[in-house]
Amino acid sequence: MFRTTSNQRLPGQNKYPNGESFWQRRIACLPFLTFKLLAFIVVAVVIIVVAVAVGVTLGTKHKAVTNAVYAHFVVGFVANYTQADWTNDMTLAKQTGIDGFALNIGTDSWTDTQLSYAYTVANQIGDFKLFISFDFQAAPGFSDYNNEIVPRLKSYLPNPAAALYNGGNPMVSTFSSDAFSDWKAVRSQVQDFELIPFVQPANIASTDADGAFQWNSWPSNNNTPIDSTMTTAGDSYYQQVLHGKPYMAGVSPWFFAHYSNTSYNKNYLYLSDTLLIDRWNEMINNVKPHLIELQTWNDFSESHYFGPLHPENPSVYEGDAATWVDNMPHDGWRRIHQAYITAYKNGTAPGPGNNPESVVMWYRPNPKALTCTDPLEPPTGSTFPADAVFAAAILSSPATLSVCAGGQCTSSNVQAGVTQVSGPFGAGQPSFTLTRSGSTVLSGTAGLAINTANCTTYNFNAYVQAWP
Repeated sequence: MFRTTSNQRLPGQNKYPNGESFWQRRIACLPFLTFKLLAFIVVAVVIIVVAVAVGVTLGTKHKAVTNAVYAHFVVGFVANYTQADWTNDMTLAKQTGIDGFALNIGTDSWTDTQLSYAYTVANQIGDFKLFISFDFQAAPGFSDYNNEIVPRLKSYLPNPAAALYNGGNPMVSTFSSDAFSDWKAVRSQVQDFELIPFVQPANIASTDADGAFQWNSWPSNNNTPIDSTMTTAGDSYYQQVLHGKPYMAGVSPWFFAHYSNTSYNKNYLYLSDTLLIDRWNEMINNVKPHLIELQTWNDFSESHYFGPLHPENPSVYEGDAATWVDNMPHDGWRRIHQAYITAYKNGTAPGPGNNPESVVMWYRPNPKALTCTDPLEPPTGSTFPADAVFAAAILSSPATLSVCAGGQCTSSNVQAGVTQVSGPFGAGQPSFTLTRSGSTVLSGTAGLAINTANCTTYNFNAYVQAWP
């Protein structure tokens, strides 16, 4: 026998036992159902807000892209630095849009004095941050981490000038720390930190790293110079291995060293003619890393500095580097860095922004095939660079840029933004003229004359100058 409860309908029955129709009963239930729905929505929203607030993102502790830019600073070269030197360097870097310095340290006797100066000055000038990068190739290295790493982290991780990864933990980095396997022991003795070392991709997991930094920012094959421009293959591989963890990419303008085999045995160059702008374009258009480390502020030994020269203190040049560094400023490259840093941070196209339009010029002092009275042979890779004068226009609207050297000129139409061109390479001081609608906007003559007749050193460093 078919039984019904009080609220069940028999087949064909259109009303409930109390006489209500089906739709009347449904309408009567609406206030209760609406309340339940609203309660569910409120709870869901609260859960989402809390999840975002604590940074829960796909099961990883790492947050969104930070787009911070740091400059690699070699503390090992500045034994005689004063606080005034640090103030000058940090002020220039901050004006360029750089967020702070990555302080590359070894175990030199002056390391702790200079670290103290650096953090003191960073706190004084404000809004300029620092993190330590332990150089495991610097003699004698960091074999005793309990006395060489831990005390420095205890001192500087809590410092107000410490660089924080995306506002969270203070950052720590390294150079070539692949063989170091004691980071867990280090972590157990200090506050938590974000470890973003330079190690090979295969060693990221075994080194207890939170992310990674790729030092290689020049075209090479196993550190051997090649006649090719830089690609993003290395960046892509690091990013693939990291699976979204913080990736810090390197950006560098140049590489040349000319040491004999009785000193540092480093006599080679990497093709760098248009490296700086090419690399920056790769960063903002393709790689889009979490962080960028500019190489370098003050490594004069490898010619990729863009900080100021120090004729008053040549000891910072390391060994014989003064031979190819003296009177070869790279300050003009900071103009290019500034335009791209702004673009990288804001997600915009590079350009002058709130700064005046400018032109940057760079070139070598001699033709690559010129024979010099140098006891050292030409550097490996010396046939790769072009004999040319390179220039970049940083403009708010299109113009025409004419570059001249040795009595020859080349004119190019340049667009708004950053455009690099090349001009002839000849004896004398290169010059340029920037015109728009038939009127000269900017012009200048470089301070170093190209010598095509003779030379005493195979100098493949760049002379860089900016206007205005």
